[in-house]
Amino acid sequence: MHFGTKRRFLAAVAGTGLQRAAATAAAAVEAAGPDPLHRLHALAGAYVRFVRDNPHVHDLAYGPAVAKADHPRLQQAAADYWELLHDTVAACQPAGIDEADVLRRCAAAWGTVYGIARLAALHQIPASVPADRDALLHEALDMLHRGWQARD
Repeated sequence: MHFGTKRRFLAAVAGTGLQRAAATAAAAVEAAGPDPLHRLHALAGAYVRFVRDNPHVHDLAYGPAVAKADHPRLQQAAADYWELLHDTVAACQPAGIDEADVLRRCAAAWGTVYGIARLAALHQIPASVPADRDALLHEALDMLHRGWQARD
């Protein structure tokens, strides 16, 4: 198989890794049962494990070396992962939330999980913080969820 360029090859590698991560995350969400918040926690846990266990693949998929458009496998894997995130976050919302709000909340949830995962992977969470990565992750998700449920 010929990829044409190094960048396209790397995008294919990233796509394969991200496909596997998305499949693992989908299985974790399904195994979490019907409770939407449990499913969100399972999805976040799977993402953190992906970052921890495959840091180079994660950096390749989400870093500057390649773009989603460089290979269809990477495009599809990213779309599949986003759809899983979207569906999981949407299920956590109270009735009447419009799609624009769901999309913003997806981005906020992903940014939160991504940030905690990367900081932990790089050993940048100060030792003075009285919680480990998983405790921080779950506390942050619970805070987001409580905010989503609040009525103005």
